[in-house]
Amino acid sequence: MDLKEKREKFIRDAKSNIILDAARKVFAEKGFHQTRLEEIATEAGFSKASLYNYYSDKFEIFMSLANREFDLLLEKLRVLFKPQEHLLENFENLFRVVLSFFGEHFAFVVTTMNFRAMCENMQVEIEKDHILLLNEFKNKFNKINKMQLMIIENARLKNEIKIDLDDETVSVYITSLIRGIIFEWKIRGGMGDIEKEINNLLLFLKSALVCL
Repeated sequence: MDLKEKREKFIRDAKSNIILDAARKVFAEKGFHQTRLEEIATEAGFSKASLYNYYSDKFEIFMSLANREFDLLLEKLRVLFKPQEHLLENFENLFRVVLSFFGEHFAFVVTTMNFRAMCENMQVEIEKDHILLLNEFKNKFNKINKMQLMIIENARLKNEIKIDLDDETVSVYITSLIRGIIFEWKIRGGMGDIEKEINNLLLFLKSALVCL
């Protein structure tokens, strides 16, 4: 890639991110269904027509935004795991990053949850390019689960786990606990006390999972 191509790519990426930043604000305020492209364009300082130079429709904007935001979460999680630390310490770090991320992006996370449910129940055909974006988003959740499983497997090798369940089942149950917290926040219409939730999760793990 020559200098001109690099410059053009830099400009295009910058403008794409401006659009996505604007979309995050509008989606968080109105949800996916009620958001119109005109509103995203106005918030970003673009014309509606100019949006089509970057994204084909609202679905692509939303999925591109969701993938970008969860990439940021994955980057934070990648540096967390420390094999030498105890299971509870590793999970405390993971819980804090995940719950803080969901709390900071609460309105958009709720929109994402509703969007995922909509996609799972959709009867209409999704365009091929959109399916790729949707699958990319689903894979990010799988990566989060794999990081969690890595913590559990490491703890099992160090005899820190007492429960007689396979590691994947343990990971599924822990994921369900986190989702339960997010769902409760969704019902309440706002995030709860993150530190309290973390302490409760750790207390549960200590009593049900960890060898003392």
